[in-house]
Amino acid sequence: MRNVVILAVGSFNPPTFGHLRMLQDAKDSLQKAGMNVLEGIMSPVSDGYGKKTLISSDHRFAMVVAATQNSDWIRADSWECSKSEWTTTLNVLKHHEHDVKERFGDDVGIYLLVGGDVVETFDKFNADGSPVWKREDVEMLVSIGLVVQPRPGSDPEKTLEILGLQGGDINVHMIRNEIASNAISSTRLRAAIKEHRSIKYTTPESVIKYIKENKLYE
Repeated sequence: MRNVVILAVGSFNPPTFGHLRMLQDAKDSLQKAGMNVLEGIMSPVSDGYGKKTLISSDHRFAMVVAATQNSDWIRADSWECSKSEWTTTLNVLKHHEHDVKERFGDDVGIYLLVGGDVVETFDKFNADGSPVWKREDVEMLVSIGLVVQPRPGSDPEKTLEILGLQGGDINVHMIRNEIASNAISSTRLRAAIKEHRSIKYTTPESVIKYIKENKLYE
């Protein structure tokens, strides 16, 4: 049985039960496939990402800490969000791969958790004609390890097939039969708060308390 760690990156603006459930589905799926999941890591993106709706990384990291405080296997990590500049997903994964091997041993693997919609951007292009992802970065990601949660209407396996990313050197695990689809959107939560509507049952009470105390998203 191989020991592995799951890494989830994102804005977490704010974190929701959807994010936590996605990690749990990934853990259950990997363990059903014969792996032992040691921990899950939630890594908020840095302020350098530059998205207009992004609140400060200090607040987002604090909310992830609050969201995971009662978990016995998921933790918040500040390495990425503590940087002033944006760090590529591959470099974040490489950092944690090195850290995981330092802490748990060289035989421990790491899986980057992504939605099927993210995989479908692997072969897409920006408006200026440049690729959304560098081919070499995608090849490295699927070599290190991806655990993918399909989204309604997405077909990540087809994208990987088109790119020729299949076979023995590819380490991609598809989550099957997840309990709950990730229908809880951080965007919708922010809109609800602005409209003075309740966000109860969409995120942990500890996160709701933090949002209220700091008057976020108003």
